[in-house]
Amino acid sequence: MIHAVFSKPDQGYATIALSDHQSVQGPVLREYHDGRVVIDTGNGHMTGLPLNRPPRSPVWMPILGLAF
Repeated sequence: MIHAVFSKPDQGYATIALSDHQSVQGPVLREYHDGRVVIDTGNGHMTGLPLNRPPRSPVWMPILGLAF
């Protein structure tokens, strides 16, 4: 059986806030459609909204335009 290997595009690093005084950062392993990311902290994986990325526009945005 032949297996093809495709390289993944580099998704960069993200920072996730745990509280007002703590945050974690690491390489992005996965991105969800709702904007959350999974990062590798070195001690495990964490999921949350990244602080250093702009929020994604909604799916309907190209169809309907701005809501206001």
